[in-house]
Amino acid sequence: MRRIIHFLLLFNWVFGYATKLSAQELTIYTAKKIYVGDTAMSLVESVVCEKDKIIFTGPAALSKALYPNAKSVNFKNQFVYPGIIDAHCHFLAWCKGLKEADLVGTKSEKDVIKRLSKFAKTTSRSWIVGRGWDQNDWKNKSYPSLKLLDKSFPNTPVFLKRIDGHAAWINTAAIKALNLDVNQTISGGEFVFQNGAFTGILIDNAVDLVSGFVPPLPEQELNAAVTEGARKCYAAGLTTLDEAGLTTAEVNYLDKLQRAGSLDLRIYAMLSASKESFAYVTEHGWNNNGMMHVGAVKFYLDGALGSRGALMKKDYCDRLGHKGLLLNNLRDFENYGYFLAQKSWQVCVHAIGDSANALALRIFGNLRNHNEGLRWRIEHAQIVDPKDFNLFGKYGVVPSVQPTHATSDAPWATSRLCESRLGGAYHYAELCKQAGMVALGTDFPVEDISPIKTFYSAVTRKDAAGIVKTPFQPEGALTRKQALLGMTLWAAYANREENDKGSLEPNKYADFVVLDTDMLEASEKALKKTKVKYTFIGGKNVFKP
Repeated sequence: MRRIIHFLLLFNWVFGYATKLSAQELTIYTAKKIYVGDTAMSLVESVVCEKDKIIFTGPAALSKALYPNAKSVNFKNQFVYPGIIDAHCHFLAWCKGLKEADLVGTKSEKDVIKRLSKFAKTTSRSWIVGRGWDQNDWKNKSYPSLKLLDKSFPNTPVFLKRIDGHAAWINTAAIKALNLDVNQTISGGEFVFQNGAFTGILIDNAVDLVSGFVPPLPEQELNAAVTEGARKCYAAGLTTLDEAGLTTAEVNYLDKLQRAGSLDLRIYAMLSASKESFAYVTEHGWNNNGMMHVGAVKFYLDGALGSRGALMKKDYCDRLGHKGLLLNNLRDFENYGYFLAQKSWQVCVHAIGDSANALALRIFGNLRNHNEGLRWRIEHAQIVDPKDFNLFGKYGVVPSVQPTHATSDAPWATSRLCESRLGGAYHYAELCKQAGMVALGTDFPVEDISPIKTFYSAVTRKDAAGIVKTPFQPEGALTRKQALLGMTLWAAYANREENDKGSLEPNKYADFVVLDTDMLEASEKALKKTKVKYTFIGGKNVFKP
C-alpha cells in the first residue's frame, strides 16, 4: 500500500508539472519504431522532449496523458534512432577540401591533371591545393612523379594530399617557393626518390613539414565551406563529430561558430599533440559545455597502410626491407601520457600497423595505474597481432575503428600484408569481444561521411559501391546491434559522454535521426538504400528533405 501511495504522489507531481508546460516547450514524437539505443536494444512507442532534452520515453498513451499540452509529431512508417556519432573524422579538414581540388576517384596521373586544370580556373589562391588521389586505384599501382605536374604547372606551386593524408605530391615550383631541401633526413618521414631523383612524393612527417607553409584558405571561404560541410553532415544523420586532431586555434574557431549559432554540430575535440596543446591542457583543463568538448590529445605513432607508413612487425610483402615509420619518440609519448593522466585527460593514439598497436598497448599498460577509468583510445587499431588482442580488455583500452577502411583496403591489403598475416587485420569482432565495445567512425575525408555506409561495411564486410562483392575477412564483421551501438552509445562512452547522449533516455540531449529503414531488420539490399529523413540536434530539426 505504501508503494502505491508513493507512486500516486509521484504521478500527481509529474502530472501537475507537465500540465503547466506550454506546447512550445514540449513535443511528443512517435514512429513505426523508436530504438532507444541501450544495450538491450529496447523499443518504445514515444519520446517526449522539452526544449533540448528528453524528459520521458514510454507508451504513447501515457505520454499524452502526462503531457496533454505537448504538440505531437508522428513519423509514420519511419524509424527513430539516437543521433549518430562519428567517432573519428576530420571535419574541418574536410570542409577546407570542399574549396580545394577533389581528386577522389581519379584513375591515373593524367586524370589528376585534367581535374587540376579545371580547378585552376576557379581558384584565386596562389597555390593549387587538392586531396584524394590514391595510387592503389591506378592501373600501375605506382606513386606519381614530378614530370606531369611540372609540365602542366611550371610556375604555380602544387600541393596534393593522398586520400589518407599521410602522403603528398608536390611539384618543382612548390620546392622552389619553400626553398625545400628534399635531401634532408627527417625522423618519421620520407622524401621518396627513384633512380637517384626526387619523385615529388612526401610521406608522413615530410608532409607535415611542407603543409604548414601552404597558404591557408581565406576565412570568408572557410566560413562558407564549414556551413556547406555542416549541411552535408546533418543530411547524413550526424549529430556529434569526433574531430581527430585540431590545433587550439581551430578549436576556438569552431567554438566561436557554435556560440554564434552558426554550427549546430556537437564536437568532441582531440587536440593534436604539440607544446601549444599541452600548454592549453595546463591552462584550461578538461571542459565540456555540451557543444564543444575538449578533453583529449591525439598522438601519431605511425602512418597509413596505403602509403606503407604503418609500422609493422615484419616487412611489407610488396616492399621487402621496409617496416613502415615510427612518427613519435616513445619516451616522449609515455611522458606526455603520464602528464595527461594527472590532468584526467584522454590519450587518443593513431596506430595502424601491428607494431604500432603493440607499442601503444604496452605504453598504456605501463601507465595503467594512472589512467584507470580515463578511457584511453587507440584510433584505427587496424592491424593487431592476434597475441595482443587481449591487451585491449586487460588495460581498458577503447578501440576506435572505421569499418569502411576494411572494404576500401580489401582490393590491395593482401599485397601489403600477405595472406598469412591478415588474421589480425580489420578484426572488429575480436576487438569488440576483448574490449567489450567498439566506437565506429569514418575518418572522413579519407572515407565517405555516410554512417549508412559505415554500418553496411561493418555488418556485411562489403562496400556500398559494390566493388567488394565477396565479404572481406567476414570473421571480423560486427552484428547489427554492435554496429548501431558503435555509432551511438558506445561512441558516446568512448567520449566520456554517455550520460548526455548516445541513447534516447530521459535527461539526455534530444539528438536523434529518423530513417526510412529498420537497420536491425532490413534486408542487405534495403540496408544499402537507407535514407535519412530528418536529423534533430538538441530538439532542433537541422535536416529534412
